[in-house]
Amino acid sequence: MEHFLAWDTLANYPRLAIDSQRFLLLKRSRDILAEALELEEEYEMMISSYIDLEKEFMNVSISHMVRSHNVHNVYLHFCDTRLALNRRLMNLLTSVRLYLDDLTAHCSACLPEQSEIEQQVESLRSTEYQKNFDYRFMEALRNYIQHYGIAVHQVMFQQRATASDLDINGLFEFSSSFWAEKKLIASDGHFKKPILDEMPDRVELISASRGYIEALSSIHNNVRQMTSKSVNEARPLIQTAIDDYRAVYKKDLVGLNAYVFDGKTKIDEIPIFLIGDDIRIQLEKRNRQLVNLKRKYPTGQVRR
Repeated sequence: MEHFLAWDTLANYPRLAIDSQRFLLLKRSRDILAEALELEEEYEMMISSYIDLEKEFMNVSISHMVRSHNVHNVYLHFCDTRLALNRRLMNLLTSVRLYLDDLTAHCSACLPEQSEIEQQVESLRSTEYQKNFDYRFMEALRNYIQHYGIAVHQVMFQQRATASDLDINGLFEFSSSFWAEKKLIASDGHFKKPILDEMPDRVELISASRGYIEALSSIHNNVRQMTSKSVNEARPLIQTAIDDYRAVYKKDLVGLNAYVFDGKTKIDEIPIFLIGDDIRIQLEKRNRQLVNLKRKYPTGQVRR
């Protein structure tokens, strides 16, 4: 068997011989970095879906401020608003399901020699589930809306003056809230009973979503810490292969591969590049752990 690095095998590019052990290390490193990237991409999709929900929530308040006086069919307006919020909430919960379904597999692939990784990931999820009602409720709600019904039952609009009537420079604040009602969720008997029993008469869903995302962010931050050593060891092995080949071929290295040949027959081939891992690093920097998210909210108030 012949193992080597080359830009391509179809032309006269230099071949840099490597041994079988190094090929296997490169293959394993490539797989670890690919799994770590997929994990960050799925987390990014989840966070983006959450941001879309927050934007829709803000949009509802803005529309109320600008157009409430010109709504001819109040019931239709309410239905449109409720459906838009339900759609964004369903998108968020679906992206969370994708993230959680793949989480253990990605972690196991990043830590192939740790047999207890599945239990460790399950422990992270169980900890958040036990201590956080928002997490328990939103998990049950996801299962409910995927099989039985929608979640947003009530949308409320509020407006108030932020100063006394005597203050001509006072501002008027327009806000909204949307709720899941216990009696409607309970009516068909499909919602998880232990969660239903501890649920108040209604749950404000943007606040619950913030608590849920904060808990998921804590899980993801712990997963990053668990896999960081393996990922950080994999990247230099790929970088060293690129550097070694650059010493014999000075041109652009996009398309570098590691090959295994048996005579003229190609047995295996793996791409050698770090573009994907560069994206992973940027996604990690973009999506830091979210702390105290439930205590924060965006506002359109102008600061004077």
